[in-house]
Amino acid sequence: MKKAATKLSKSIIRPVDFPENLVLIGMFGSGKSTVGRLLAQKLRYTFVDVDHLIEAKYKMPLQKVLDKLGMKKFMEMEDKTIQNLHYRHCVISPGGSAVYYPKAMKHLETLGPRVFLKVALDVLKKRLPDWSNRGVVCRGGNSLPALFKERAPLFKKYADVTVEAKGTSAEKIAKNVLEQLNKA
Repeated sequence: MKKAATKLSKSIIRPVDFPENLVLIGMFGSGKSTVGRLLAQKLRYTFVDVDHLIEAKYKMPLQKVLDKLGMKKFMEMEDKTIQNLHYRHCVISPGGSAVYYPKAMKHLETLGPRVFLKVALDVLKKRLPDWSNRGVVCRGGNSLPALFKERAPLFKKYADVTVEAKGTSAEKIAKNVLEQLNKA
């Protein structure tokens, strides 16, 4: 009985006007999955990782799906997958390339606030020494600096809320997300 009470006390009671969903956007390696799972647990929401939905549909890792379809067809499929999301009480993590699809980003906006987990390039380089098998859409170049330079303004454009996601624990980042949302 005591364990249940302790576990329950760590959950957050959502205000009545709290968003129905949260959408985490950012570069791969920014912590969307880790922070997203923590937020979902705290809010008693479900965590939805779009990359995992694609992997489940194709029954193979994301990189193999990308290799099989090619970049153009993969991007079309990813765009449609995001546009077909219809969830309630979820923390949603689309792939980092979601910002390439204006219709998908507009749809995500209807689901809930888009929270940009902002991480500096040097931090990403440390977190991702080898990202060659992650299933990354490399539209604007095959290097991390080129992708970062191309995507950074898009994340900024689509973000409803921006949270620094470096130099602290995932737990503190999740707390910062909730604090920013309560201010909005």
